[in-house]
Amino acid sequence: MPNRAQQHGFTLIEIIAAFTILAMTFMVVLEILTNSSANTIKSSERTEIALEAASKMAEIGVTIPIEEGGESGEFENGHRWDISMVPYDISYEGDTVMDFAPIELYQITLKISWDLDGYKDRVATFNTLRAVAAEYGERP
Repeated sequence: MPNRAQQHGFTLIEIIAAFTILAMTFMVVLEILTNSSANTIKSSERTEIALEAASKMAEIGVTIPIEEGGESGEFENGHRWDISMVPYDISYEGDTVMDFAPIELYQITLKISWDLDGYKDRVATFNTLRAVAAEYGERP
């Protein structure tokens, strides 16, 4: 019968410590995967909103007339949009007197709002300027 001092193996404390380290490592990896999934979902959502905004901005001047005021509506997926258009004045510091500018600028603000799983509404705002040929008959 071999002597107990000569036996090789792991003690119970060593096994518990190894399992604790393994469990902690697994928890860290699981948290990284969870955060990665959440970030992928957020990225997908933001990409969808940006594509909707680009689509709606492309309609301005084509199907949505560029004029002071606004319009609103809803996308097929339930996201709501609101467009406001206001004239945009540019300060001019030149020494040439300009009674009439050949174009008018409008500042266009597009707000897209949506619900996120029953939480508070989310809103994304997009701004741009659009030029419109001025009407010659409307001189001040």
